[in-house]
Amino acid sequence: MAAAWKRPAGWACAAVLLLSGCTYGASEPGLFPSPRPPVERTAVPGGGFTPQPTNPELPVLGERLWLSAFSDLPITVRIAVHAVRRVERATVLDWSLTPIAAPGFAFGDGLPSMDFGLEPANRGAAGTLIDPAAGLVYQPLRHRSRRVFNHCLCTPLVRLQPDLRIGSTRLLQTVFPALPESLTFVDVGLATVSPIRHVPVSAMGTAPTAVASTDLARPGEVGRAGLGRIDFANPIGSQQFQRIQVSRVLAAPGRSTLEWTVTSLDEQVRHRVLKYPAPVSGDPPPDADLANFSPASGPVLRVGPARLRNLWVRTTVNNRAAYECQCSDLGVWASGLQHAGMAVNLVTNYPALPGRARTVDVEFPGFGTVRGVPVVPVEDAAGKAGAAERVETGRWTYSMEDLPYGWPTAEWPTDTPDTSELAEYESHVEPLMTATAAR
Repeated sequence: MAAAWKRPAGWACAAVLLLSGCTYGASEPGLFPSPRPPVERTAVPGGGFTPQPTNPELPVLGERLWLSAFSDLPITVRIAVHAVRRVERATVLDWSLTPIAAPGFAFGDGLPSMDFGLEPANRGAAGTLIDPAAGLVYQPLRHRSRRVFNHCLCTPLVRLQPDLRIGSTRLLQTVFPALPESLTFVDVGLATVSPIRHVPVSAMGTAPTAVASTDLARPGEVGRAGLGRIDFANPIGSQQFQRIQVSRVLAAPGRSTLEWTVTSLDEQVRHRVLKYPAPVSGDPPPDADLANFSPASGPVLRVGPARLRNLWVRTTVNNRAAYECQCSDLGVWASGLQHAGMAVNLVTNYPALPGRARTVDVEFPGFGTVRGVPVVPVEDAAGKAGAAERVETGRWTYSMEDLPYGWPTAEWPTDTPDTSELAEYESHVEPLMTATAAR
């Protein structure tokens, strides 16, 4: 029997509504993905102001550059991880977003609202904490009540989106379950970029320090994939062609990551939901609801006789068990692929590579194979963390009437969440698995 690829009807409807331009009130951050504007520019260049320079003492334990494909305006964004801190009965991830470039926009110019692709619809919060040795994923805390839309305990991106400016950094937080005392390092997963490896977990009441002066607004360019060319029609049989290319495979203890790109070769069909079957998406766990809409789960890594398929994790959506791909999900953030020449960078995560592989072959079943992709070790975040120091911080609370907005870098170390109401939130710690293991 063929494997079932199922999505609850509400998820599919949400995707249709989002691409047709509907928006939702800011009081509903956890019901659907963050509210999105229609796919059009809502800001024009000019009239900028000079953003505050980055606090030079802000620690940066890992960073990634990401190029958006929302609408027809590519915006380069720096995503950085600053700390994983223990707090009373919980764990805080400190991270940030800094738009650093967009065609026609200068330093300080306001940007159109955009979708970062970092808040999956099933949890409405950015990031996961990963224990690669145990094969476990710690998911963001979610409120138990649907009356308040099962919101995350976090600084939701919907609050930040209307105030994006080139060179302006906002410090953000996501709150997770308490980590075991024995767990002193974690990997940080972010949906659209490769994970940050081996981030030290700071003791309660402490925060890491910087090892070098920090400037998150500095220029940078996203690497472009250039290995192999697999052209395919989407939908199959149409005349709208897109191209797959791969760049590299990142290797880390317990896991590996493929970085790859999809580019539109001509104008695509407009006003339809972005849906990608093979070769972009592959087979999910059998007979399972899927939390992703179009996951980048298609490629298979081949090392000698070994064939590695992507990782999944169990999750819960509307009190139903579902599976979430540990990979990019081509949702509303990738709507720019409707235009010729637009590209999106994708990541797909896998188990550890066998042996000490220096190259791998990347197979897109039924469409072709890209051979000899280089394997690159992932940098160790612990080497970028200065000694932890004791800090005094205030407390912030989540209010539906006034959503948390984050902090400028000058306010590092930032406040931590008020944990007095943690009983109102659900904790989820789930195992990583392949589709085969999920049978």
